[in-house]
Amino acid sequence: MTLHDIDKHAIKVTLQTKIKHGSETETYELVTFGTKMYKGADLYLQYKEENETGQTQTTIKHKPDETILLRNGAIKMRQLFRLQEATNGHYESIYGRLGLRTTAKKIHHQWDEQAKQGKLVLKYTLHMQGSEPGQYEMTISYKEEA
Repeated sequence: MTLHDIDKHAIKVTLQTKIKHGSETETYELVTFGTKMYKGADLYLQYKEENETGQTQTTIKHKPDETILLRNGAIKMRQLFRLQEATNGHYESIYGRLGLRTTAKKIHHQWDEQAKQGKLVLKYTLHMQGSEPGQYEMTISYKEEA
C-alpha cells in the first residue's frame, strides 16, 4: 500500500465516556482535533489528549469485526475489542502497569457521507486487576474540517 492509497482528513473529535459502577454514573467529555484515514477497509482515527500527567497520542483502528484502542505518551494503553469476546490488554501510567480485560457488548460505526461526519460507539465491561467490573460506553464523534 502506498501513501497515495491513504485518504487522510483533518477532523474535530468529541469523545464522550460514560462509566457506570453500581448505581453511580460518571460522564467525561473531551473535544480535540486529529485525523481520519483509511488503509484499505480499516478506519484509523488519531488525536491527542492532554491532562495533568502530559500528552497522549491516541489511535483507534476500526475493522468490521474488531476495534483496537492504542494510547502512547503520558499514558500507554493497548486494548482490543471484539463483540461478545473477553480480550486482554494493559494500561500503563506513571503509577505503574495494570492488566485490563474487556468484553464488548456493542461496537457500532456509522458514517454520513453528506455531512462528512461519523460516530464510533464502544460499549463494554471492564475488569481491571480483579476489581469490580464497570460498564463503559465510549462514543467518538468526528467531523471532517473544511
